[in-house]
Amino acid sequence: MPTELRLALRKIIPNPSRLRMWLCVSTILVLPLTSSFVYSQIRDEITPAPIMPHRYLVIYRNQTIPSDAESHIRSAGAKLISRSGHLGIVAVQTSPAEDDATALSKLRSQPNVAYVIHDQVISAERLHLKVAPATFSVVIGKPNPAPYDTYYNSPQGWAVQQVGGYGDNVPGGPAHGPWDITQGKGIRIAVIDSGVDENHPDIAPNLALNLSEVDQTVYPSPCDDGSPQDQSGHGTWTASLAAGALGPGTGLVVGVAPQATILNIKVLERMPALMNGASIADECEAGQASGLLSWVLQGINDAIANRADIISLSVGAVADLTTGDGAGLKAAFDSVTYAAAQANAVLVAAAGNDGFDLSNPRYVVLPAQSRGVLAIEASTNPNCAQSAGQNDACTPGPVTLAYYSNYNIPGALAAPGGSYPEGADTAATGWVRGACSSGLAGTIDGPPSDSAHSMGCFSFGHTAYVQAMGTSASAPLAAGVAALIRAAHPDWDAATVVSAMQSSAVAVPGLPIPEVNAATALGLQ
Repeated sequence: MPTELRLALRKIIPNPSRLRMWLCVSTILVLPLTSSFVYSQIRDEITPAPIMPHRYLVIYRNQTIPSDAESHIRSAGAKLISRSGHLGIVAVQTSPAEDDATALSKLRSQPNVAYVIHDQVISAERLHLKVAPATFSVVIGKPNPAPYDTYYNSPQGWAVQQVGGYGDNVPGGPAHGPWDITQGKGIRIAVIDSGVDENHPDIAPNLALNLSEVDQTVYPSPCDDGSPQDQSGHGTWTASLAAGALGPGTGLVVGVAPQATILNIKVLERMPALMNGASIADECEAGQASGLLSWVLQGINDAIANRADIISLSVGAVADLTTGDGAGLKAAFDSVTYAAAQANAVLVAAAGNDGFDLSNPRYVVLPAQSRGVLAIEASTNPNCAQSAGQNDACTPGPVTLAYYSNYNIPGALAAPGGSYPEGADTAATGWVRGACSSGLAGTIDGPPSDSAHSMGCFSFGHTAYVQAMGTSASAPLAAGVAALIRAAHPDWDAATVVSAMQSSAVAVPGLPIPEVNAATALGLQ
């Protein structure tokens, strides 16, 4: 399933037998096994990512681009198209007539070059999804106030509350807690994803930056206009979990840090699925968010430039460090994530949804195991214990590692990602409720071939809310916790915030790693 960089998003729902298999593997492999079968499984499932022909990233030693680098690149028959001087990385393009092996050889032979890797096509980390039913309002006579925080003020607010998103007498969670101290005001959370819906009532009040790294002259799509607006759904969902707004005039969900500022940095666009004989509309509906590795790296770099306090990365893919591409990919991520950490940003990243045991140092999940990044694995809902049967009812049970989560990542913490069974609207559920995208303002669902159409929430059209599960939820929930800690302790640097998250994480019976918790981090428990 994974590619060299996979950010996850899938509309498939595993059948019960497949889910039981994953549950069995997760239950067995959390033990300290060293079976060669586990590692051969990882090796067999890692496949190279699709590449952008004739585009490469050159990574220089000591994060230093030589002053004569451009002339050397020209002598190799390539053109320098962008540079990140403080990261020691340049993007180059070669002639279509140049074969790949020759281009790589010439570029690798340049002075001070550590790695040359292909600029890769990446796709969003696959989620299991369930659309929320549409909500309609009928006004008879005097209008009633619009509903707000409805999902938070129901059993479906469990994930935000489980990590400490409650207090200040806000209905739905415990009356007192971290929100008595702070709701994250003044903290800037960069969401590196597929964009956000800037008009969504849970997003708009906290949105301060709309930026897109997408360059459709390089990688065009008939399903997305490349603007910062989310036309896939994934980014709006993750942003709402970190910093969905609270109170009258907002929407139906609430994030962990509901007064934090959202920096929207779009690095993925919706791309069509390949379907024989299907229309563009059908291919776009079935498509998923994809982009270029260079866009992701630039997105992190721009988060630094825009003074992000927290960077949330719902991305996770396993790389084999014994391969040149794997080692080069890690070097590229290490360069940009270390720079972000040195700029005093807290970075959190999803562990990935492949169910892999990553105790073997040969394999790493990126960017979660990049330098300066806190990896987050997925946990479950104790009020709706993980179960193999899709039609099972919710019953209380232990918090466990979600069946799909990668695990045994050194230094990782847990945060809710959700699991089966699912629950009805506002009822107890193992899934995670969040906001979704209604596409471009003033449009209806469909490919953006004209100004009247745009794509929205995954394959569900223009839909405001969705239930989903994946480590893509775990990372922004942890990012929200980091935001609360930073707001409560504005004098703390990023390393101190991460240390506080680690030292205060709660040991939970049945969960192999501790779970992040804002209440314990702020000394309330």
